[in-house]
Amino acid sequence: MILIFTNENDLSTIEVAKRLNFYNKEFYIINPEENIFKFLYLNDEGIFFYNRELNKEINLLEATSCWWRRTGLGIKNFLETEDSYENFISKDHNLEKILYGKRSILNSEFIALKNYIFNSIYNKVKINLGHPELFGLNRLTTLDLAKKHGLKTPFFEVISNTKHFNKSKIGKKFVTKAIENGIYHLVEGKSYYTYTELQNINDFINTNIDIFPSLVMNFIEKKYEIRSFYIEGHFYSMAIFSQSNKQTEVDFRKYSEEKPNRNEPFKLPTKIETKLKKLFKEIGLNTGSVDLIVNKQDDFIFLEINPVGQYGMTSEPCNYNLDDIIAKYLINGRIS
Repeated sequence: MILIFTNENDLSTIEVAKRLNFYNKEFYIINPEENIFKFLYLNDEGIFFYNRELNKEINLLEATSCWWRRTGLGIKNFLETEDSYENFISKDHNLEKILYGKRSILNSEFIALKNYIFNSIYNKVKINLGHPELFGLNRLTTLDLAKKHGLKTPFFEVISNTKHFNKSKIGKKFVTKAIENGIYHLVEGKSYYTYTELQNINDFINTNIDIFPSLVMNFIEKKYEIRSFYIEGHFYSMAIFSQSNKQTEVDFRKYSEEKPNRNEPFKLPTKIETKLKKLFKEIGLNTGSVDLIVNKQDDFIFLEINPVGQYGMTSEPCNYNLDDIIAKYLINGRIS
């Protein structure tokens, strides 16, 4: 039995599920948006959830492998009925704040129980892809660890006033980006994202403006970018020639339909792969997407690791068939 903890409508989950179906393997997809999986009880014999669609009680500790794709469990998985939350808050909004708010009693109980369930499964199953405590990484800590393992990184600083720029190191051009994940929000059919944005230091000379602590990095003139998907010691990399288009020059996610970037399969140098493997090992991850820049001097500059990023953008242009590789890993515990 294979468990996939994910979010609703995750494209990667859907594609891997198709492969598992093809290989006739038993698997269950658990996400926090739906009330299909309902917690029943746990004891020394297992962790039991009720699958409403199959009318079946399932012991999650009987799983042989688990893909920690995304969040997986939410408060809805622990409610008596699908609409109990909505009915409850409509009756008493004050109680709702006490019981369901971010600092609430029920939320604290839910988080503690969820963490126990995740850790129990992680320690029990033979094959884990990803880690239940590492759905996200601290960008700053990861940069420090990358430097520790000999990878080149951009100079960065976090400032709370525009007078704090280290002008000798940040350079004339620099970029701003989110310390965490930034904004990813849909409102009335419009998408709002936090992108990496180019700035000029001259715009901030002799200014004294208080701001919320913000991450700034020196701007790197690039030849191309690298997106590399890592799974259990193997790298599947792609070169992105984003610098050829002004729209994608700073952040390739500002995709252009009129002038799409050229993407090509790429093999990272062995010494870079070796350093990245050591970084993944220290973090405690066996999968994730790595972003790097190759500068004009052919240096490989490490930017970040996304433990749960969409890898389809690498798989499809390069014909890596990563969905099948992931499915087979969940079945066999190895990359064939």
